[in-house]
Amino acid sequence: MSCGFKMIFSRISGKMKVPGPKKKKVGGGKKKISQVKRTNIKRNKMKVRPNSTPKYIPNQNKKEKMHSDQPQLSTAQQQANQAENDKDRDSALLELAENLSEEDKEFIRRMDRKRKKGGKDKEEEEEIDEMEKGAIDRINAENDSQKKMKAMLPIKTKAGLKERNIEVSDHEEEEEEEEEEDEVAPKKAKGADDDDMDEDEEEENKVKEPEIAPGEEVSVVELYARRKELLLEKKIHIGSLASSFLEAPEDRLPNLQKLVKLVSAQQPESVIISVQRLAAASVLEVLKDVTPGYKISHHNTEEKLKKETLKLQKYEAELLRCYKLYLLKLEKPLNLFKKRGKTKPALEVKQAEFFLSCMCQLLVVHPHFNFAKNILHAITPILTSGHPGARNMVKKTLEEVFKGDMRGEISLEAARLINHLVKSRKHKVRTEVVDVLRALRIKNVNLDKEKEDEIDMKKKEARKQKLMEKNKISRMEKKRKKKLELLEREMLEARGEEGKKVKEKFFTEATKLVFTIYFRILKSFPRSNLMGSVLEGLAKFAHVINLEFFSDLISVFRDLLSVDFLSHRDSLLLVSTVFTILSGQGEALNIDPASFYIHLYNNMFLLDSIRTHEDVPLAVKALSDMLIKRRKRVSRGRVLAFSKRLGTLSLQLLHHGAAACLGLLRQLISTHTVALQLLDSDHEVGSGVFDPTVQDPEHSSASNTTAWELSLLVNHYHSPTARIAEHISAQCPPSGELSLPQDLKKPAEELFSSFSMDEMGFSPAIKPPGKRTGKKGTPSTITLPLDSVLCPENLDFFTACKK
Repeated sequence: MSCGFKMIFSRISGKMKVPGPKKKKVGGGKKKISQVKRTNIKRNKMKVRPNSTPKYIPNQNKKEKMHSDQPQLSTAQQQANQAENDKDRDSALLELAENLSEEDKEFIRRMDRKRKKGGKDKEEEEEIDEMEKGAIDRINAENDSQKKMKAMLPIKTKAGLKERNIEVSDHEEEEEEEEEEDEVAPKKAKGADDDDMDEDEEEENKVKEPEIAPGEEVSVVELYARRKELLLEKKIHIGSLASSFLEAPEDRLPNLQKLVKLVSAQQPESVIISVQRLAAASVLEVLKDVTPGYKISHHNTEEKLKKETLKLQKYEAELLRCYKLYLLKLEKPLNLFKKRGKTKPALEVKQAEFFLSCMCQLLVVHPHFNFAKNILHAITPILTSGHPGARNMVKKTLEEVFKGDMRGEISLEAARLINHLVKSRKHKVRTEVVDVLRALRIKNVNLDKEKEDEIDMKKKEARKQKLMEKNKISRMEKKRKKKLELLEREMLEARGEEGKKVKEKFFTEATKLVFTIYFRILKSFPRSNLMGSVLEGLAKFAHVINLEFFSDLISVFRDLLSVDFLSHRDSLLLVSTVFTILSGQGEALNIDPASFYIHLYNNMFLLDSIRTHEDVPLAVKALSDMLIKRRKRVSRGRVLAFSKRLGTLSLQLLHHGAAACLGLLRQLISTHTVALQLLDSDHEVGSGVFDPTVQDPEHSSASNTTAWELSLLVNHYHSPTARIAEHISAQCPPSGELSLPQDLKKPAEELFSSFSMDEMGFSPAIKPPGKRTGKKGTPSTITLPLDSVLCPENLDFFTACKK
């Protein structure tokens, strides 16, 4: 290999190889030298070493004769000339290296790597020399012809690889250069962005949609395919972040941060709603799993902690920050439900409802975690929203929270917020605000269990003292120590539970707030639409009311009955509430509820099969509290009057309402045997005629009538209703053919719900009427006008019928 090509190669490979010192010949006489070795020796002699003169220079004698006539130069001048010559030679070699094609440069590099490995034979070296000469000839030919060539893939022949080149015009070369620049530019931009992590996240979030050129026609199928492809990429990205975080939560918190950012990040318009929902749902499921069941509290102490403790505190702090950021992103769209005005787009409403459901699920799953009160502050005002779906969602959430709250802290906070909401809106709120209070666990607090726990704790303390008093030091000492340790452990576990005082404090405060709302509405806002909800709440929590307030409540209810602004449902609720109070702790009071008996007796016929049929269970419950729970305080005349009215009411109701009334009548006959005389047509007690228009049931003379309605109800179209009527007509036998099956002995309210037609069908199904077998005939009709029919004035229809 020539010295010039070695310089070229050093330019290409980026480094210059400096030849080492000449090896000294060792030993003996002349030996036969091979041709390969002789060639290598000549090449080594031709190599230029720094600060040295080669021993063998070709044609040295001729050059000396040519330059003998020239004047001798000094050493400095010779060095200057040598440096100038070296510089000219290097510049020429560099120019030659720059003109080499990429294919030749790659070939020379490959040959150099092979050369370094050593062990080349003579044929390989000769092949290299021939290729180098061919490369130089090709470069010269290209420069002489001034034509641009493009290297193609080589062809494999028997003689070896044959290089191929084709001519390329200027226009084609420019196009190729532009394409290469377009490919290289995005790579450079991407490499610059990799240095900043935040910029990477922004680039991930700001994914552009496939651009469509103006005027380009795109079908709906293509648009859908592009959107589906983009959405699939986002799904994979979100899923990988969530699964990666769940594998090692403490080490991969940045993945959770990225997920939280995606909840409100800007996305292409076609997938922004779907991506935000997917991100919100993924964060919700992740937080359900990793959120601890205790409150995270941070104490700034100067104590030295272990590495594990510090790592845990750092993880909890970062998790809490992500939890807070997620709630803030969910809360922002919820303002849609709190504003009044124009209707919002349906898509925005659905998105806000989805975010609301995420927040509600977090509250239900982790009601005692940090920011639970903040969630309550965000969702409680939605109870007065104009969107029914959002209202019902919040109502169900609060009911689940109340039912699962064993400590009472979150219930107390919710009661405070509801009280503030009702008071700030001047009681102009929807009924859901007050209805949700009925789900409080005020009725389910079991104080007896806590008393038993206190007794058990005292027993354990006594046993501990007995063991401590024993001062014997014997072989039984170890056993006593074990018993002491066991007792200590049990006592510590008992002390770790929530105490009776803490629960009583929370639930007592919540109860005070609830009755503050109820009594304020009863006293100051009786015309409010919240009256029904208040009465239902008072009926449920009547056992908590102090006896001192019972007489005042009864007087307030009596005054409300005299006004005419109460609806039919509210009046039924009022009567039911009164008798619920009087059938519990109010039995000790000497109060005569005669006005409430009269009111319910006169309003029973307001129940019909169209407008007020859904109020039948409420009326049945009020009658049950009035006549069955207070059976020792009900007079005989009232029992007979209400039993007769129940039979008459069954004729004007639907089949499930009639079944409920007949079920209550059966219970009345079983409780008050005096009602059996309505089934005896020959039985008469006292004087007078039954008058259903009398307002007071005591003076209606119901003892002088019969329950003739049962003879019609026996042929009812609904078979279970007819079966109950037949059972009552037979005086309610406990056994036999006319006895009732077990599924028809349910309470009246359950019968109403069992046979209800909410699913648009009869239960059980009713058979259609059979086909007529007789001959078809045309019915006779009167064609004469009625005015032309003359009847005698003294016509007696009863006498004519007897004849």
